[in-house]
Amino acid sequence: MAKKTKRPKEVRRNVTSVSELRATRAVEAITPGFMAWCGRERGIEAALALEILGPVIALVTTYFQESPASVATNFEPVAFATALGQLLGPEDAENQHETVFVIDAINLYLEFLLDTDSWTGTKEAFNTIGELFQEDGGGLPEFIVPNLDPAKELATLEGTELAGKAAALLRWLDVGKEVTATGALRLKDIEPAAAAIGLAVRGSTPAKAHQDSLFGDPGTDAVPVRTVKTMFDEPRLALLWIVLEQTGLLQIGQGRARPTVDAQNFLTPGSLGRLNLLRDFTTMYIRLSVLGPETNPWLSQISIAQTAVLLAATTANPPETIHLRQLAENGLETGLIIDPITAAFLVERLEAMVELGLLTMDQHVVLPEGLIGCFAGALADSLKFQDEGLEIELPDFPPPASFQHTRQHTRPAQRKPKKNAKVQILQLKIMLKGSKPPIWRRLLVRSDLTLASLHRIIQMSFGWMDGHLHEFRVGGYNGTVYGPAGNDFGFGDPPIDEAGVAIGELLAAEKDSVAYVYDFGDDWDHAVTVEKVLPFDDGAPAVRCTGGRGAGPAEDSGGVWGWASMVEAVNDPSHPEHDEYRDWLGLVPGETLDPKYFDKDELNEELIDMY
Repeated sequence: MAKKTKRPKEVRRNVTSVSELRATRAVEAITPGFMAWCGRERGIEAALALEILGPVIALVTTYFQESPASVATNFEPVAFATALGQLLGPEDAENQHETVFVIDAINLYLEFLLDTDSWTGTKEAFNTIGELFQEDGGGLPEFIVPNLDPAKELATLEGTELAGKAAALLRWLDVGKEVTATGALRLKDIEPAAAAIGLAVRGSTPAKAHQDSLFGDPGTDAVPVRTVKTMFDEPRLALLWIVLEQTGLLQIGQGRARPTVDAQNFLTPGSLGRLNLLRDFTTMYIRLSVLGPETNPWLSQISIAQTAVLLAATTANPPETIHLRQLAENGLETGLIIDPITAAFLVERLEAMVELGLLTMDQHVVLPEGLIGCFAGALADSLKFQDEGLEIELPDFPPPASFQHTRQHTRPAQRKPKKNAKVQILQLKIMLKGSKPPIWRRLLVRSDLTLASLHRIIQMSFGWMDGHLHEFRVGGYNGTVYGPAGNDFGFGDPPIDEAGVAIGELLAAEKDSVAYVYDFGDDWDHAVTVEKVLPFDDGAPAVRCTGGRGAGPAEDSGGVWGWASMVEAVNDPSHPEHDEYRDWLGLVPGETLDPKYFDKDELNEELIDMY
């Protein structure tokens, strides 16, 4: 292991003080032997050997979380892979050096355990963990894709239930179907489209959907068919639709969705290019179903765990199905590091893949040989960190406690907001992301108001009813979260109390931004960005609106897609849901809905009353 030089500021970790203490003690027990081995076998000085143990402590800490494990010489392969993924987080070119160092350090530690007969686990487990590293030690696990006869691979791909459902949906489309402005099927077509792929779902207006979900069809004993406000409320249908479009099998435009020429080749056995079309479609489906849009840190942890399980399923020691099910039921017996709720979702995701013919879960989780290439193409980018021979920097890990005068147990490093003692006026633009036409507000706000006040201001500015949960987030989905005190969902760190944080602590300079999400079901995502920082004016209101565009969406209208569909329906007398949507919105005869309407003066009157 070459000598390293510079130190970056931090490395990603997700630990608790208790698990960190357990991990440190476990590593301390073998630290003298590791230091002696490093000097004797690798010519590594004692100070650097201690630095190398830093990533090991971080890995073992993550492994020990919610796990009965107490030694650092024996790791369960799936848990090890998941811990490594959580430690490193998503691929980030800016942190490439520290990523490579972490992997090198852990690789060296495993070499030490094997070379000194300190490994206390099974030989099979060690070999499986060894397979999770590239031979050059410079990357995370990779899928090993077997060389297959094209005819065998084609037979596997076209034989999956997933391919069958895609073909059924394309055949149902026939020459094309009408779609809304958001590219979704109209409500009347949701039921037959869902039936084509084996789902019992029908489209209905929000009010009727709510009624049907509670009471079903009066006068019958049948189990009520689930109703949805938009096609995108049925994730299985929506995902298949999106993948067909993204892989060029479905074309959406001018108010219609049509199968493409490639779709005809996809449907025709023996047609030119059918193997590549099936590969691309299956790969994209796996990618979106596993990784998807990372809507929150909890779901990203499920994706990390699922990727680790799928990777391990290609090794000589695949995960035992019973272990995953035990974890989902009682949490700690298997030694895996994910909590039971996350494990339950993980098992549910894996079982969905079984139903689609993408894997088997008999005694072990196993990927069909003919599909490994698709899994590799879908997930490899989330696992690889290439070492291009650049200078590797040392993360600033603390050495074990026995080599320190003092110990500190802290939460993971988070972005610390820069406090702004001087009161200023912030010109903020608040944009409802994904809205078409754009819905936004421009506000002048005192920097010493709290985030709790900003929450109320945003609610007033967009016409929200404050009937759902909300949060502020800085630094993306894995960043720092602010919200009402007591909003602890049982996973991850609880949010920082928004009532104790001034707006100016997070938004201090031009282009600074935070995300504000309201209603985690409809997912109204607002981007709050500083356009200008202005001098404080003691005679000005605490908040006032200087511009904006777009009517605020109706509460519970299904997110930006659902709202766009509703606007289209109420303004089109020929739309099949025209009357029902108008009733739901309370529109009187002759009243229209202008999605671009916004009255700045009316909002300012309300804001002045508020402050």
